[in-house]
Amino acid sequence: MKTTVRNFAIALIAGVFTFSTVLASEPIGKKDESKTASKRTFDVGMYRVINSMKVNVLIEKQQGKALDITLKNDRNEVIYSEVVAKNAGKFSKKFDLTGLSDGKYRFEISNGKEVISKEVNLETHAPTPAEYRSVEVK
Repeated sequence: MKTTVRNFAIALIAGVFTFSTVLASEPIGKKDESKTASKRTFDVGMYRVINSMKVNVLIEKQQGKALDITLKNDRNEVIYSEVVAKNAGKFSKKFDLTGLSDGKYRFEISNGKEVISKEVNLETHAPTPAEYRSVEVK
């Protein structure tokens, strides 16, 4: 009985110190990112399809506002533009970047007030010749 009370007391004290350490490690005046994220009316996710030149763009938004999606090159020229309808809550599209030359490109998703920008870098890597050795057994 004494050992369980002692173990419980040690666990309680360790928990209190751990909790106070976590609270003390939070910087004072730090902006709460969850509050700023909740003010956003849309969010964008983007990932590359493995072994291809395709990129998936996923958008989740509040209904009621249209979104503009533009793909721009490094000279800020618009290569592609599309509008996501007001009544859509989710949007996804696979972009094939095969025909584009090497360089930096930027997807900009905007509702007129907010803009989320995602950068894509296209590079062609020349294949490196591999050294082959052969063994012959006679």
